[in-house]
Amino acid sequence: MLDKNTFVEGLNKLIVAYPSWGLKSDDNKTLRVWYNFFKHMDGERFNYMINSYIEHEPRYPTVAGLKKCDTIPRKSRDQIEHEKMLKEQGLL
Repeated sequence: MLDKNTFVEGLNKLIVAYPSWGLKSDDNKTLRVWYNFFKHMDGERFNYMINSYIEHEPRYPTVAGLKKCDTIPRKSRDQIEHEKMLKEQGLL
């Protein structure tokens, strides 16, 4: 689950990168709505998405636009289990 501080930092980065965006960052309802779209992500994935959007998109952020930049490679269940086993064995 996405840490709320990581979420706020990511939104602040977008606000700085797109100064005329107009997101109501001081409105709790707005923040809650946006957070609910991304709360399933981990911090690494969320930050990757934010940075990728800033690097490639000239338009103001939208939820759909950000999700298009959610392209960080995902690990398969087998990869996750293998890494877990390696950690338990002290090999990772």
